Amino acid sequence: MRKPIPAWLKVSSYFLTLILAQLIASRVLLLDSMWYYFGIALALSYFFVRSEGHSLKSLGLVPGNATDLKHLFGGLGLGLLALLISAAITIGLNGSRLVFTGRIDPVFLAILILINLFSAFAQELTYRGYPFQRLLKTYGPWVAQAAVTLPFAIMHLKFQTAVTWQQFLMTWLTTGLGSILYGLCYIKSEKLSLSIGLHLGWNLAQALVPRSPAESKTLLFTLVQDQERYQPLNVLWPYIGISLLLMLIINFLPFAAPRQKPIQS
Repeated sequence: MRKPIPAWLKVSSYFLTLILAQLIASRVLLLDSMWYYFGIALALSYFFVRSEGHSLKSLGLVPGNATDLKHLFGGLGLGLLALLISAAITIGLNGSRLVFTGRIDPVFLAILILINLFSAFAQELTYRGYPFQRLLKTYGPWVAQAAVTLPFAIMHLKFQTAVTWQQFLMTWLTTGLGSILYGLCYIKSEKLSLSIGLHLGWNLAQALVPRSPAESKTLLFTLVQDQERYQPLNVLWPYIGISLLLMLIINFLPFAAPRQKPIQS
């Protein structure tokens, strides 16, 4: 009888394939799109879940009942509110202000929502789908959460330009908090609806409300900033604080889903 492939090896091959795809896309810029990464992650997920006798539906990708929809829209509202609070604190600390652009383009806004919905869905499938769930079931939440933070950080890097160690570590810190937060959403609800909604709400609000000179202007607002008063740490600390607060909220909210127990692969 052939010995089963250990979970850590399956997940490692999954992420190494994605990183290789990212390296290829950095050389062939035509490939560098969310559709490209989503297609590869979907194919890998299908291959691994089928090899284990399951279907993609087992990953909890699509809301299947009223509770899932409640988690999706609840996560959306929570994500929107969290980013807006973080932005308000940052803007206050930096002595900046938002100026309404005076225009609302409903068509562009609808497209922006759809783009961010697909992005959140694709990222949650890729990182909190098969690899996270396989690690969670085999080794428990601590290993699963820690292991996924690194590839999630790498995904947010741009390989077309040189990346310093400081930039890499900062990316790992900020995206790592997000990865742990979204992972906690799955652990508590055992579906991806909550993490997709939260991810969507945060990214959508971030696309509409600028917090730094680098973002400066969006569809709805222009950020007016005195450069002498601007401090990048005033963007970082509110983000960290709000992320930790969200973890506490998600951890203590009742989701009526039992915690996963480690099983043997």
